[in-house]
Formats: sequence, C-alpha cells, structure tokens
Amino acid sequence: MTCRTTKIKIRELIAPHFWNSFKSKALHQIDQGGRGSTKTSKNALKICYHLLKEKPCSAICIRKTQKSLRNSVYKEIKRALRRFGLAEGGDFKANLSPLEITLHNGNKIYFAGADDYEKIKGLIDENSPIKLVWFEELTEFDSPEDLDNIVATFSRGNDDWFSALYTFNPPKNKFDWVNQWVEEKKNEGYRVTSSDYRTVPLEWLGDMFIKEAERLKTFDEKRYNWIYLGEVIGMEGLIYNFDHIGKITEQEIKEKDLKVYYLDFSIDGGHQTSATTCGCFGYLSDHRWVLLDTYYYSPHEKPVKKAPSELSKELRQFQLAMAKKWNASIDRLTVDSAEGAIRNQFFKDYGERLNPVNKGKNKQTLIDYTQDFLAKGKFFVLDNPNNQIFLREAKNYMYKEGSIERGKPEPDKAEHEIRGEAYHNTHSGDYSYYYADHSCDTFQYWVADNMRKLGLKE
Repeated sequence: MTCRTTKIKIRELIAPHFWNSFKSKALHQIDQGGRGSTKTSKNALKICYHLLKEKPCSAICIRKTQKSLRNSVYKEIKRALRRFGLAEGGDFKANLSPLEITLHNGNKIYFAGADDYEKIKGLIDENSPIKLVWFEELTEFDSPEDLDNIVATFSRGNDDWFSALYTFNPPKNKFDWVNQWVEEKKNEGYRVTSSDYRTVPLEWLGDMFIKEAERLKTFDEKRYNWIYLGEVIGMEGLIYNFDHIGKITEQEIKEKDLKVYYLDFSIDGGHQTSATTCGCFGYLSDHRWVLLDTYYYSPHEKPVKKAPSELSKELRQFQLAMAKKWNASIDRLTVDSAEGAIRNQFFKDYGERLNPVNKGKNKQTLIDYTQDFLAKGKFFVLDNPNNQIFLREAKNYMYKEGSIERGKPEPDKAEHEIRGEAYHNTHSGDYSYYYADHSCDTFQYWVADNMRKLGLKE
C-alpha cells in the first residue's frame, strides 16, 4: 500500500503466521498466544490498514478499564501509524482528552474502558461507522456478557462488514471462562489463531528475549510453555514451586563478603484473628534477593490482642534493627492497602508513609507476579529461626479445594495448627501455634510494589 509519500510493504511488517488473517473481515477473530507472538502489533496494524484504505471506517480499542488504555493500545496504534510512514500532527492527530486518534482522511480510532459502557454507547457515529472493535487483554474481562453487549452495540447497522478482534495470552487454568469460551466459539465458526514467538522472525525479538525464553525453558519448562508458547498448562494444588526458593546462610554471606545494598520491608496487617507479618528483603551485591528476617505476630485464639500502637512500635524497632545489622539503608516500605490502622498509626508515630499495594479483585494477578519472580531463580531465604514461618507457609500454600474447577482459583486462607513445637518470633516476642498464608501475602505485596527493580516491568 502507499501512504501519502511512502510505499509500504505489508509483508515486511507482519509476521508470516498472520499473513492469511491480516486482511480478513471475518465477524469474530480470536488471537491467542504466548509472549512475543506479535498478535497485539498485528491487530494495531490491521486496524490502521483498514482505516487508511476505506472511508468511512472507524474503530474502537477496548480494555477492561479506562486507565490501562494510554500505555497499551493507544501507544500501539500510534506506533503502527508511524510504521506506515505517517507523522503525528500532520497525517494524524492524537488527542488525550478524549483519548482518540483522527486520521487525515477523517476516520477515527476511539479508546474506551469497558467499565464505562454508557460512554462506549455514546461513541456511535452514523457518519463514520465503527467497523472494527478490538478487545485487548481479554483475560481482564469478567465474562462473555461484557463482550456480547459491546459487539451488539456496534455491529448493528453495518450491512457490508464488521469485525470483532480479541487478543489474549491464555490463562493457566483450563476452567477459566476465557479458555472455555474459546473452545465453544471454535465450534461456532469463530476464526481462532494461535501463535508464539517461534512464529516470528527472530531478529524482530532480539537476543535478550530469546535468551530469557531459553533460560526459563531450562529452569521451569512448564511455566515456559504457558508464558512463551501460550499453552493452557492447568493449575496444581500448590501455588508456589518450592524448588525455586533457595536457601542461604549468614555464614555464606560473610564468607563471600557479600554486601546488602538496601532493604525493603513489606507488611501484611491483621488484628483480631489474622497475623501481622513483616518481611525484610535485602538486595545483595551478587544480585540476589534475600528474605533476611521476618516479624510475625499471630493473635489467633489469644484473649488479649496487641493494639495498632504496639504493632507500630515493634515494626519500627524491627526495621531499625535490620538496618543496623546489615548496615544498609531502607528503600521501600510496603503495606497491604486494606490495612488502615497500622498505616495511620505508623505515620502518626514516625511521620513515615507506608506505601499501600492495591490487592484489587484478582488475587491471581499478584500470585502470577510472584511466580514470575520466583522463576527467575534469584530469590533466597536466610535460613534462621524467624524465617521458618515463611518457609512453612510457602511450602503449604495451596488453592482452596474446588476453586480451580470453578474457574476462580482462590488461596486457602484457613489457619492450620502447627504440629510439634510452637513457632517463636524474636521480634514480636510471641509464640504462634497456627500458620496460614500471611507471610505469602507479605511476599506478594513486596513483589507487586517493586516490579521494575525486580525485572518484571520495563
């Protein structure tokens, strides 16, 4: 195709695996696959191609929430237009409020979150009909009904053609609604394309991408199959692969003359029945991350509970003791977003704000982040008495029975009795006779709050 001043060869922009589907006007087109399969960039190019070739013709790109649009599909569409040789400000105009892109021929690309359906309906323009609806990151949506209502809204009145595009990386769990929906739609004639990074020219991906994929294949092939090949690998009862949690001793740190560059602390709060726990995570000079120590206080079955003022004081003492012991500065203080009492008390006592991590609706997202981090093979636990509670809880961290089959995996949060000698924590000065998942939550909040420095986010 020719774009005003430049002749573009489409086949130089599209991975060979997508050549047959690129110009398709099939009513429903599903692209599922692993990381690096270029399905997202293909759809962005597909939308831009049709809007440049046809008039009137507009499109809408949809994600579950409005806030996720600007740094994903909006950015991807602008990139696609530049790859077609178009210049922003001349060949197309990109607005932030409202979030939309207008091409030189008058066609528009709208961006909307499915969390505001009334706003979506308001984008109907009879003079410039929407011919393409793109649902990106399908796994964010709650059910097929979210999609059906929107497709019905925009397909109405299109007599010649209309296409709904769907892109996603398949969830691990075969019982997830998305995986079951795709299997149903295959039988209804939906066009389903599966792809992975092996269907893409390797020079497009770069050496670092290939090396990381091959490293994970060696280290955790099952997780590689899911992340990079887009396979539905199923979900087992245990949540963490305990083999990915290394152990290190204080003697080893001294013998290798390793330095602790800085410390992070992460808190999971509880008062009445749930434990309050705080993990001290250190970054070593050999680029490993280590759980150096744990604060743990369980009020379970105790008639008198510690007040937030007591917990605030003990957490502060724990942090100062760790900073002194390891001669390291404190980089980040993280807390569960639902924990208001300790946050307020800590600020009142010490004038420091704990950074809240939003657990959100989907616990599995936090678990996935943590599993990604563990798969890097860089996390270790200092083998000391206080950290035994983390090792116990991580080793027994399981999904609630039946929750996987229902398509909504949910960790088992039940308190389990500790058999044998009770656990004693030196920082809280307290004995615990039960364990659950509290230190696992602390670990997840820390990972979610430090995605960039843990190498999980660019």
